[in-house]
Amino acid sequence: MPLVRKSIVLHLAFLSGFAALPLHTTAAQTTAPQTADGDEPTQSEREWYRSIEQDLVAEKFGELDRMADDLRHWMTQRPESITARVALATSLTRWAWVARGNGTADKVTEEGWTLFNQRIAEAKSVLDNSRNMHVMCPQWFSEMMTVGLAQGWSQRQVEENFQRGIQFEPEYYYLYRQYANYLLPKWYGKQSDAATFAATSADRLGGDRGDILYYQISTVLVRRGNGSFRVDGIDWPRIQRGALLLNQQYGHVHSLHNELAFMAYKFNDPETAKKYFALIGDNWARGVWKDRDFFDRIRDWSTDRTQWP
Repeated sequence: MPLVRKSIVLHLAFLSGFAALPLHTTAAQTTAPQTADGDEPTQSEREWYRSIEQDLVAEKFGELDRMADDLRHWMTQRPESITARVALATSLTRWAWVARGNGTADKVTEEGWTLFNQRIAEAKSVLDNSRNMHVMCPQWFSEMMTVGLAQGWSQRQVEENFQRGIQFEPEYYYLYRQYANYLLPKWYGKQSDAATFAATSADRLGGDRGDILYYQISTVLVRRGNGSFRVDGIDWPRIQRGALLLNQQYGHVHSLHNELAFMAYKFNDPETAKKYFALIGDNWARGVWKDRDFFDRIRDWSTDRTQWP
């Protein structure tokens, strides 16, 4: 089964175990919750995140505890279900980042840090107690890397989880995205680490699948929340090839045009950006642009030839 399709099938199979809970594979971020690849969350995801934030603001901790208790009950009722355990860990890591907030570390409140650390620690405990189950899930390794980033693990520890994950399921590309996120300079990597990892991983896979994987990893690297990340070590033509292949093989992928328009802006390629803005129309993705004003400003830049290089 091709890389992208198999990854999506595996991811959906994992999510189907708790479809009522709008969780998503997410790399731990300093920004508000969103998907690992920058896609705009679904309506149900936005409502779920919003409800958590509202409960936190209103100090309705009982509601949040009830949600976690429901997942713990599922895990107790199905002790052999890896999905139940990973679902609880996923919920706890997302809940932890909501408590932390989307500011820089020095802006986080004492209570925010306390809740963040408590929930991450509980997520790690859930995962630790699930590592030797008879049936495993590739998302387990992704969530453990999320914990590792949150707790400041060494690169050796995080890479060990990544390697175990791709040995278990080498075509689960969310693992590559998660590790690439850890390697960003804003976290624990040097400037060239993430770009080198993207190229090496794609070259190892090779061919069309390698180019698609390169595009997938690059959506984590070249995004608005990583404004200080330099793109001079990223292969822009290869990103475009991978995106084109993805589009040809699987049809329209949500936010693909938005991601490419933003990347074109970062690569100072207004002609390409203009092409994708025409395809986007008014269907802008909040997960890519964050706000409408920024989207409008970059769209205007793409059509203003006086600003072109």
